[in-house]
Amino acid sequence: MELHVIGTFAFGIMLGYLFQRARMCFIGGMRDYYLIKDTWLIKGLFGFFGGALLGYIIFSVMGKIPFFPWIAVKGFTPIPGDPLGASGTLAGHLILAVIGGFGVGFFSVIQGGCPLRNYVMAAEGNKTAIAYVIGLAVGAVIFHKFVAPMVKAIML
Repeated sequence: MELHVIGTFAFGIMLGYLFQRARMCFIGGMRDYYLIKDTWLIKGLFGFFGGALLGYIIFSVMGKIPFFPWIAVKGFTPIPGDPLGASGTLAGHLILAVIGGFGVGFFSVIQGGCPLRNYVMAAEGNKTAIAYVIGLAVGAVIFHKFVAPMVKAIML
């Protein structure tokens, strides 16, 4: 087995353990802060964004990340899995982001937690979280097979 596969697996186990122990949930953090001014879970949200920003800065300095946003560059190479591909426009990507964000956000609020928290709860055996994770996978297939091509056809 390749070393990076083992490293990725070990890193995933470590993050899963930390997320489970911290009860990490972005939507729950915003909910708790808004309803009862509890800042425990929202600290994880700020820590996540701070870590992502630090990682972005480090990888940018290393030259591993192209100009951001990628779509703003003429003749950009699309990110693997980009539903619009190289022919996508900035407006098309924004429309897809709003539709996808609304869908995930709506069902996350109904479920009572963000996708990360539901993955952790599904691993713990929570049946509603397992249904949410399966629904998230089905929704991703529907989004890529039907919604993205429709937006792409409208934007061309």
